Amino acid sequence: MMQNKNIWPVTLLKCGAIVFVGLFLYLGIEYYGENEFDAIAKRATQTQKKLISLELETFKTTSDTIASLIFDEKTSELMYRLERGDLKPEAVRAALLKRYRPIYETLHRHDLRHLQFHLPDGTSFLRVHEPGKFGDSLLSIRPSIAKMIEKHKPLYGFEVGKYLGAYRGIYPLFYHKKYVGSVELSFTFSVMKRVLENVSKGQTHYYLALNLDRIKESADWNLLHVYRKCHVDPKFVINENVVDSCKVLRETGFRTNLLPYREFSVILQPSPDLYKIVSFIPLKMIDGSYGGYYIVIHKDNGAVASIASMIAVIKMALVLTVLVALVLILMLHFYRMRAYTADIDPLTGVYNRRGCMRELGSGDRRYALIFIDIDRFKQINDTYGHEKGDEVIKTVARIIATHIRKEDIFCRYGGDEFLLFVANATTEQAHIIAEKLRKHIDIHRFDGVENVTVSIGIAIRQRNESIGSLIARADKSLYQAKSEGRNRVIVEDEQDFKKEE
Repeated sequence: MMQNKNIWPVTLLKCGAIVFVGLFLYLGIEYYGENEFDAIAKRATQTQKKLISLELETFKTTSDTIASLIFDEKTSELMYRLERGDLKPEAVRAALLKRYRPIYETLHRHDLRHLQFHLPDGTSFLRVHEPGKFGDSLLSIRPSIAKMIEKHKPLYGFEVGKYLGAYRGIYPLFYHKKYVGSVELSFTFSVMKRVLENVSKGQTHYYLALNLDRIKESADWNLLHVYRKCHVDPKFVINENVVDSCKVLRETGFRTNLLPYREFSVILQPSPDLYKIVSFIPLKMIDGSYGGYYIVIHKDNGAVASIASMIAVIKMALVLTVLVALVLILMLHFYRMRAYTADIDPLTGVYNRRGCMRELGSGDRRYALIFIDIDRFKQINDTYGHEKGDEVIKTVARIIATHIRKEDIFCRYGGDEFLLFVANATTEQAHIIAEKLRKHIDIHRFDGVENVTVSIGIAIRQRNESIGSLIARADKSLYQAKSEGRNRVIVEDEQDFKKEE
């Protein structure tokens, strides 16, 4: 019998497998691309982190150099005599201002922002940059001052104060080993920004995003207008003078929660042919806590674009390969469907004569041929009509197909005749099979038709015998079954066959 060759499920399974493999490879390519992009972004971030650290070290060195040149024992003596009460505050303030105002104005032209003296208790004694403001305690808003009073050691780092944030170098003042106060030098972030951007020749831009809550704790509220909310996270602010220049963050719509503080980087694409690497490096404050981020926007030097282009080409090639494979499978499916249709009897769904011959092939395999014919089929057509006749043929075919093996070859030979080729069966085995089929058909109750029986003839293929010869011999046995009263099985007498030879 022909096996069920409705190949749609198999074809769909193959298509599904190809799509699955394609999707798996596509996701693998995506994963590879993301890893490559992450690696590029991380390398860029590590480079920027080193540059920032180097610039901070440069700031420390510069601050130490200035301090060693301008702060001497005379300054410490004035602060000592002030604390002892030998000199009035106004006199000491005037003496310090007279001495340091010219120095401050010179250094201010070279990026020094503030020069300020503190009393041992943390009170601001003199702001050289703004001498009219003094006497306010800095302990509540400047953790560095409290740390200076405790440790009496130089401190370096970024800190937000009443007059906003700056990089500070704070130095203790001693007179004969007695702590008499401290002095600080401060520089704005714009100094670091300018230096670093000059090093990158305009390919990289640096911004400082500060935690808004930290600023509100320390800064003068009247000065908060110089900040604008960061596009990435409104809990952070950026100086108003530079916020528009980092518009790539706004244009790409990139947003994330910057808390808790962590180092990370992203790759943004503001335009089809442009990639930018954005690094977020936590800003460590002078007291060791974190209070913001360095945001570094670096123009891609071609590495990201190259990877992106390669990934796009691979994806396109993969998609085309999957589509071609699907088309080929579907074409093969339809080809097989056409071949299948040509080999199948449309009424019964089993092989037709052509399909049977093709399935048998030209080999010399031994078969027992069971030739089946419906008894008085013309009478059935004449009595019940051709539609009922077709139903009888379909039912008989179904009964036979149900009770044979998968390796047997079963076909509709024509009209109401069927051939069943049973491989490697003896005469006795073929007879048992035929009798079983005859009985199943005999006892079956056909819808609207009575007394449907079959006659069966059997012949065993001999060595080198053609299929046509085998069918002719089985047909003779079938004719004998008809002649002897129908509804019976006749097996060709092999001795008679040998006599004929």
